[in-house]
Amino acid sequence: MSFCLLAVSILVNDRVQVAGELKRYWLFLTAPWCLGVAYQVVAGRRPPRYLFVAAALLLFSSSWFYDGYLLLREGSYTTRWWSNLMLSPIIYLTAGCLWNLEARGRFGVRLGFVRRDWPNRPSDGRFLPIIFASIPLLLIAAFVLVAFVQWRIPSMGR
Repeated sequence: MSFCLLAVSILVNDRVQVAGELKRYWLFLTAPWCLGVAYQVVAGRRPPRYLFVAAALLLFSSSWFYDGYLLLREGSYTTRWWSNLMLSPIIYLTAGCLWNLEARGRFGVRLGFVRRDWPNRPSDGRFLPIIFASIPLLLIAAFVLVAFVQWRIPSMGR
């Protein structure tokens, strides 16, 4: 509950960042489901129409949402739409993998959507094994942000 109140206060107090914040929340809510449903369609557990919904959700969440915001804000379509369309799904899919990680066995980790009963809760709720498995996924997202988006880490003490 406190997280929701904090999120609402951030959105209300900092309207300039509203689209970015909403995009992050939307990514958090949709990426795990989108990736899991896509896997289940490929594995034959769901009908192909689910893949269409998952692909549309991926494109809307990772690119079209922000492009639409820029169109409303600037009055013209952004010239960066192609790079956003190519790079944002990488972060979206990486986030989907990260949020689908779950512990399995003593030291094992797997993606939760490979279970037959997904999206039910996993039987093993441990967090420690997931920490080490999440490092490569975090590095992929950081690489995209630093190398292509030219995101800069603020310097400390300057």
